[in-house]
Amino acid sequence: MMLDLLVGKRPHFLGEKIEIPQSPSNPYAPLKEKLTQYIADKNARIGIALLVNGRYSVSVNGDDAFPMLSVYKFPIAMAVAEYCRMRDIDFSDSCLVTAGDLHRDTYSPMLQKYAEVDTASITFDELLTYALQQSDNNASDILLNRIGGATSANEYVSGIGIEGVTIKWSEDDMHIDMSRCYENSATPLAMAKLMWTFDFQCNDTLSKRIKQLMESCETGQGRLAKPLIEANAVIGHKTGTGFVNPDGSLMAVNDAGYVHLPDGTRYSIAVFIADSHYDMEHTEDIIADISEMTAKFITNANQ
Repeated sequence: MMLDLLVGKRPHFLGEKIEIPQSPSNPYAPLKEKLTQYIADKNARIGIALLVNGRYSVSVNGDDAFPMLSVYKFPIAMAVAEYCRMRDIDFSDSCLVTAGDLHRDTYSPMLQKYAEVDTASITFDELLTYALQQSDNNASDILLNRIGGATSANEYVSGIGIEGVTIKWSEDDMHIDMSRCYENSATPLAMAKLMWTFDFQCNDTLSKRIKQLMESCETGQGRLAKPLIEANAVIGHKTGTGFVNPDGSLMAVNDAGYVHLPDGTRYSIAVFIADSHYDMEHTEDIIADISEMTAKFITNANQ
């Protein structure tokens, strides 16, 4: 990693850079007014962005920064794939994990299997499965440390031309100081662009494995995915959930992903809700409502 920094090695981009114009003839533009009206009276800070077929964008508060929370495990996974590609590492290869890497005071389903081990060789694939499907904080930090830390992940994202995503802290760092959660931030538009880039351009073996994991995500089924299941749509997504603030509000309830509708339309979407004064179920329902409104509008506009 130090050699990479010294010689100025940059991540390679799988395809030509996509420019996403704001078209004056955007057929989805009326959706912005509907979404704006929907969130107007909500007692929370809400940001929404979507990109349809790589050509049209719709956003509400799309350029505002929001705490990502575990949504940031998605760009970390992309950075891990790049790290492995550049070193001819396969996801079946292993990372050495020690007892000190496994924090007990954090959300970590992998502890059910590894809590009593002193050292273990765990494959990249298993760690990515824990991190992306179950949002395991230890798995995420082990992968982040392996690729060189938050700075390396942040440099990867900016290196592929995405501005508006900041990765500054690990999960352990955020656990130590909750205010750091707000510094690991993204704008909804930046995250929607990153999701679209990944879905449309990243089709090597490692990226396809990440897509399999995201399309079988076990968290947040009451968010973006809720109205899409019966519609037989494909959704790959990553959720993020924050702490409870001192005033009782929820720091963040997020979901971001890409969607393939049965009619062939593809879009990416990011919904970030910060400082929500509703309970978890109500806040998740807001994301599900936004997802349903979006899918229905796009489907009807294409008829």
